Amino acid sequence: MKRFLFILVFNSILGIGQNQTDSIKAYSNQFESSFNEMKYDLALISANKLFSFAKQKNKSSVQDKAIIYKAKVYFKLKMFEQSISLIEGIIKKKYSTKEEITNFLEANNILANIHYSKYEDDKAIAKYIYIDSISESNNFTNDVQIRALQNIGLMMLRGYNPSNNKIYGKAKDYFKKSYELAKSSNSLTEMHVSGLYYGSTLVESENPDIETALKLYDDANKYFYENKLVKEFSDTYWAYASLYRKISRNDLATKYYKEFIEKSKTFNDDNALIRAYWAYASYLYQIKNHDEAIINYTAVVENIKNKKNVDYSIISNSYYYLSSIYKSRNENDLAYESLENYITYRDSLEQKNDNQLFNDLETKYQTEKKEQEIELLKTKNELSEKQKYIYIAIAGLLLISGLFLFYGYRNKIKTAQKLNKLNELKSRFFANISHEFRTPLTLIKSPVQQLQSNTTNEEQNKQLNLIDNNANRLLELVDQLLELSKIDNGKLQIILKKGNLKHFFQSIIEPFSFKAKEENQAFTFTTENLDFETHFDKDIFTKITSNLLDNAFKYNEQGKPIDFIAKKENQNLIIQVRNYNSQLKESDYKKLFERFYQKNNAISGFGIGLALVKDLVELYEGTIKTNFNNQQISFTVELPLNKNLANAIIIEEKGKTEIISDIISETNHNSELPILLVVDDNASIREVIKDIFATNYQILEATNGKEALKLAQKEIPDCIISDLIMPEMDGFEFSNQIKSNELTSFIPVILVTAKSSDDTHLKALQSTADVFLTKPFNHEVLKATVSQQIQERKKLQERYSQELILKPTEVVINSVDEKFIAKLETVLETAIPNSEFNAEIFAEEMHMSRMQLHRKLKSLFGVSATEFIRNERLKMAADLLKNDKLNISEIAYNVGFNDVGYFSKCFKEMYYLSPSDYQKK
Repeated sequence: MKRFLFILVFNSILGIGQNQTDSIKAYSNQFESSFNEMKYDLALISANKLFSFAKQKNKSSVQDKAIIYKAKVYFKLKMFEQSISLIEGIIKKKYSTKEEITNFLEANNILANIHYSKYEDDKAIAKYIYIDSISESNNFTNDVQIRALQNIGLMMLRGYNPSNNKIYGKAKDYFKKSYELAKSSNSLTEMHVSGLYYGSTLVESENPDIETALKLYDDANKYFYENKLVKEFSDTYWAYASLYRKISRNDLATKYYKEFIEKSKTFNDDNALIRAYWAYASYLYQIKNHDEAIINYTAVVENIKNKKNVDYSIISNSYYYLSSIYKSRNENDLAYESLENYITYRDSLEQKNDNQLFNDLETKYQTEKKEQEIELLKTKNELSEKQKYIYIAIAGLLLISGLFLFYGYRNKIKTAQKLNKLNELKSRFFANISHEFRTPLTLIKSPVQQLQSNTTNEEQNKQLNLIDNNANRLLELVDQLLELSKIDNGKLQIILKKGNLKHFFQSIIEPFSFKAKEENQAFTFTTENLDFETHFDKDIFTKITSNLLDNAFKYNEQGKPIDFIAKKENQNLIIQVRNYNSQLKESDYKKLFERFYQKNNAISGFGIGLALVKDLVELYEGTIKTNFNNQQISFTVELPLNKNLANAIIIEEKGKTEIISDIISETNHNSELPILLVVDDNASIREVIKDIFATNYQILEATNGKEALKLAQKEIPDCIISDLIMPEMDGFEFSNQIKSNELTSFIPVILVTAKSSDDTHLKALQSTADVFLTKPFNHEVLKATVSQQIQERKKLQERYSQELILKPTEVVINSVDEKFIAKLETVLETAIPNSEFNAEIFAEEMHMSRMQLHRKLKSLFGVSATEFIRNERLKMAADLLKNDKLNISEIAYNVGFNDVGYFSKCFKEMYYLSPSDYQKK
């Protein structure tokens, strides 16, 4: 029986380990895929997820791996300082396992690559040789070591001078070593990359080995093609071209140089394209094809200008040979100009070709490498003697403790499973209760807000305010419980957006200033060094600040001041709240952050506000401290102002839309009110929204997405407000159907839901809906949102009225509308000259009813079908009037007007000039 239990537990442990391994592998694969496709924002998200998972599972080596992933992204984005700050800790760590050594080498390799990119060759080569040394001393062949050897060879070739074949030979040795190591470790990609470099040195050496080089090239070319390695595949063309150039097969050399250029254009790498042009130009110069050489040297110069981290050796080389060519052709002005540029860029090389530097560095680090190996062998010999006795003692201890661990671990697994199940039930309960509470709260708050705006009775107003305040408090408690549940289960993420900290705190503090004036309470608010924009989570900052101030106002001694200070110190935000409370002692400090802490029955409890603040601060990797002095209690929060938070998602805003509040008044000047479609399965919610908009809109109602879709296609509303959770068709599906239909694609969709989770919010932002609001909504915010969406459509209408010719790609905002306008153009091209062409024929040609076409054109361009036809005829006429060969009568008949007088009248109404005056202009 015991044996059976042991096997069962052992298999369970293996299963848990396998699940963890699969999760780590999945996150790593997501990162590699996004990183290789240069989708760096998605790569960062995957790295952050891996870090959070590893932190939760207490796997430090995997956490380091995630940090290295992030550092790689920052390196690719040329954010070198951020990349270095991430890997500094890993470089300083001691290593023992293979995973730790790999992380250590990867971190050093990133630092070496940064030096390499900055042309700090001495530092770069030192790091690369150090990586090789550590790998050899630990008898650990790896891809980082192989890439380091490749880079040493490339750096030596970059500093190669034909007069110094010694350094060229050393480059060859490094390439050969990297090739042999890759081959022995079965690292196929690195083997073929090294083979390509090694083969090039065989071709260019004093005694070329063409046959071996060609075999290496063929093997590499086949592998790169089969594995879709585009960059490496294109590099083989340079290698082939160099080989055929060496054996004087100029026809094949020219072919491969040209293909090298074309392949380099297919991926986003300026340096590769520059190298391709430069290599081909050098070849053309050698075979004295000066015309083509000038074209390609010029392409090098044009592509390399205004680029950071320019390889001055390539551009100076290009100018030198351009000068030589122009001089041979007696084009002295161009020769002189090229020579001047050559001298300028040559002086900027800053001793890049100092070959002695490479020799000195290599000798220095090779010596250090040997010394390190000797020291390591001595240490190993000393340890081996001691380890015999240590192993015996450890084996005995393991045997004794193994049994205790087995039974203890079995109980721990059972307890953990029960706790996980309990946490899941608790999270589901809080999520469900939050959702259920929000709808009735909306139905409580909405009528109250309506009554507040209509009542003039002061006593009734006080009672309504009491209801509204308590509804808000209940909503706040529900949200706090949900937030704590998310934090407990590790599901709350930090959403970083850019904003001005000073303006943000002013908006947060304003209600408290107003409250202080109403209660005749002394309240001071100070900000220091915050008038700048940075990335921060507005929701978390709001919750921390509001809860601290709520607590201060609630428990402050009567007549005593409350102080709030927000300032920047170093790279951190400091928030300090001070108030007076004589009933608390220092012994109460540690318990203040306990949920629902109550000192005694005579004092009201502290609820969950401070507990939520503490958890949010820790999630944000900050600190919170309390201090008590002369009955004054202060809370000091310190939060980092950076984007390198473990659980953070960064959202870059592409633009800000200004909310315009006076659109309704403009809408009322139209002959017909805009149509608003309200979709919600709750009749009470529909009634509330109907009351808000009844004065200024025509209201249509639907109980679900399926019903609303038919109604929208029939009536073509100006805006849609839809619930998210509905029977038959939910809000996401309904929004997608609206936006993908030619009849309705232009209609703004506002999703309103009781779900307030970050996942729902992110999904809504990524969907086709235009706006996402949470219940209970504020009436004025909802009004302004609808108005803003209609105003954005009016901007398109105004843009259309100013265009001389209909241009779909400049007017529309999505591909469905673009296709619709392209269809309009096709119909109008043949129909405009026909004077019999009218709205009925137009609707038939567009395969719509006349009403549908009318509503579509009215919403998209602000004109009816008849006005649209007339305007397009007048625009075409305006274009024809620029041609002096046609008279006004001919133009009028050509664009479908039978009456020249009526044409002149319509033209003048649209352009404020008669056709004859317009033609003279």
